[in-house]
Amino acid sequence: MDSANLISIVMPTYNSESHVQDSIQSVINQSLHNWELIIVDNCSTDGTVDIIKKIQSSHSNIQLYSTDFNSGGPATPRNIGIKESLGEFLAFIDSDDVWHKEKLEVQSKYLDKYNLDIELTLCSVVCKNRIITSSVIVHKDLFLKIMFDSDPMLIGFEDYNAYIKYISQFGSGCLIGKPLLSWRVSDSSLGLSISGKKRLLSSLYCLSKSCLAIDGYQCVITGILVRLRSYLKHLILHLK
Repeated sequence: MDSANLISIVMPTYNSESHVQDSIQSVINQSLHNWELIIVDNCSTDGTVDIIKKIQSSHSNIQLYSTDFNSGGPATPRNIGIKESLGEFLAFIDSDDVWHKEKLEVQSKYLDKYNLDIELTLCSVVCKNRIITSSVIVHKDLFLKIMFDSDPMLIGFEDYNAYIKYISQFGSGCLIGKPLLSWRVSDSSLGLSISGKKRLLSSLYCLSKSCLAIDGYQCVITGILVRLRSYLKHLILHLK
């Protein structure tokens, strides 16, 4: 498989039997065909793997791998997928999200101009994370220098941590003002399981760890203050 302009799509899965077929099909349906899909299962205990294998049997550009043990979050399976990928570019999709048919084709027009498919500066990302991982395309050679941090304290924030480091080192990218995916929010979503004080502490830990890896200290401090302000506002509004 020629890696030139090939987009390697990495999908971590865990107990996703309800949605994984729709997610995979949205990749298969892409109007741009120069892609490979690398699925890394994080020790599912339901029918996820059987569904994937059935689809994989008729698509040579879909590969399935499994972790040796459940890592508790998507960082490890994503990193496995990245290391097994052959493409020049990386795209990510969660196993419960669905891409619009023209998603890759639209984004591919911007890949030679920007290192990250979203027009955000470091400070804007630190102050408010607007990046949905399933929307992102990055240059693989650059992202290999970053990767996802498998620190258990970053579960739910490993993608945020990675993009802060990526933008700090390689510059801002391009936000395409067009909806290109459907982002599923469910009771089982990892992001929804982290809220209130735990979310504040996790985000502060993420920013503090990011601060050690980048030069944008002022932006990180601003981000910390923004989160403290938001949490204080939440507390005040809920005082009885």
